[in-house]
Amino acid sequence: MNEKPILSNNIRNKITQLEYSGLSGKEKEIKKIYKEATGENPPNFKIYTSEEMGIGIKSGFDGAAIHFYDKKHNVNEVYYVFRGTEPSKDFGDVIYDALGIGAGKNNEQINDAEKMYEQVETKIKASNGKVTRYGDGHSLGGHLIVTLGLIKKNFKDIRALNDAPVNLKQLERLDPKFALYVSRREHDKNVSPEKLVNLANTYYKKQKATISHTWVKGEPMHAQSFPGSWYAGNKVTMLGDLDTAEMINIGKYPFQKEAKWNPVYMIDQFRYNLGVKTTLGGLGFVNGHVKQETLLNLPETRDQYLESVKRYPFLHFGEIKAGIGVGAVVMVNTFTSPGATFQLIKGISQSKQAKLHGINYVVKYTEANAMKTYYQVFDSGSQEEILLDYEQMKKFVYYCANAIKDKEANLNALKQYLHSEINEVFEAKKKKLKMKISREEASPQSFMEKADKDGATLAWFGQKRVAEKVTFDKTFDPLDDSVFTPVEEIISSIQEEVTYYQKFLEAFFQNFEKMMEADESVASDIKSMKEVVGGI
Repeated sequence: MNEKPILSNNIRNKITQLEYSGLSGKEKEIKKIYKEATGENPPNFKIYTSEEMGIGIKSGFDGAAIHFYDKKHNVNEVYYVFRGTEPSKDFGDVIYDALGIGAGKNNEQINDAEKMYEQVETKIKASNGKVTRYGDGHSLGGHLIVTLGLIKKNFKDIRALNDAPVNLKQLERLDPKFALYVSRREHDKNVSPEKLVNLANTYYKKQKATISHTWVKGEPMHAQSFPGSWYAGNKVTMLGDLDTAEMINIGKYPFQKEAKWNPVYMIDQFRYNLGVKTTLGGLGFVNGHVKQETLLNLPETRDQYLESVKRYPFLHFGEIKAGIGVGAVVMVNTFTSPGATFQLIKGISQSKQAKLHGINYVVKYTEANAMKTYYQVFDSGSQEEILLDYEQMKKFVYYCANAIKDKEANLNALKQYLHSEINEVFEAKKKKLKMKISREEASPQSFMEKADKDGATLAWFGQKRVAEKVTFDKTFDPLDDSVFTPVEEIISSIQEEVTYYQKFLEAFFQNFEKMMEADESVASDIKSMKEVVGGI
């Protein structure tokens, strides 16, 4: 089997883009994309689409699979490609976005994605050799392909493009093994979203290493969060202008820092979060009380539906309750909450960034190589996924290593000064002084005359004496501790700094290796770094 996939990221992006017009009968277009990128013809392949299989008609799901098979050249790869939301074409996408991804209550599209997967796998089973699976999905399609990959656990590589997150409550229902894992560790049936994210990061550790995200900086989707949302994966490639501001996150209160000390914001944060929770709960209520057919037909039959509600309200009690609840929360929060008002105003100011969500921008910026790769890790302290700039972290490690070397050099220099140079200076001074003493002792009368000249005449009852001999005390007291103490204190201080840096790097590498152990290439890079910085 080939080590690298036969389709590059650029080719996969363009095929995902092509999926928006449907891949059925698009063999020529795919061959053209492949040849333009490689200069060669692709291996033999067959296209399978959900449309041809009759899957997704009710839910709005739209996906395809391309199976490349060439026994002679040891090629046996299948690429699953799921498209994103198209509200103008399929209202089912909008319903699933709200009730499935947002509220975690609707499984229609992911069920159809699984159904298509099973049928494709059955069709390609006849091919000899092990099949290698790849996945691509944009927006809603990114959510679907990542969720499918986590459930099946047999994809080699999944790329989610400007994708919507996984809903962990939904995933818990879809993956019985994950549900069992959660129940064995948390006896409470209502596991908090924070604990669920923590458990998912542990349980899906191997699958996370196969998943990457590609986001255009400033696009609206990946900025959003809500209870139970999770961007599974270890790598994030950011495209476009990296100075573009992030979009507002409507699931997160904007004045969290102020709410820590200001009671007004504290109350507003509670109300804002309650509004988000109630809205998602209301969407769940809609899923339980409104028929799927009613929702799917709503755009075309809106007037008739509203007339039916007016004439027979008791038949639509559940729908009315849900609609009033969700609508009231949105209205009250928008007009009375400083946080909601801020989000609304900022959202309007950032409205032009919404276009960055489109698949066309993913293709454009990838081709232009306008990108930067980050590593996504779960921070157990904040209970959030954070992005690490790996290149910057490498520079930081080398900075720490160089700092240790500089400090150790200073340390050695000070020790040399303390144990050798101070004594050398002292001995040199002693030697010079002893030589002077010897000269004076050799000419006692000259010493006496000099002493007399300096006003220190030696006389006895007014009579000058003639010195026959002058003797000096040639013993010297050892250097006082006050000479060494300041230097010793400096040495001790630098030694503490060196020890701190060494321990810090040891802990850093231990944690970094643990975070990245699933990524073989990074693990190898970390090992090389450790050797370079001195085997820490």
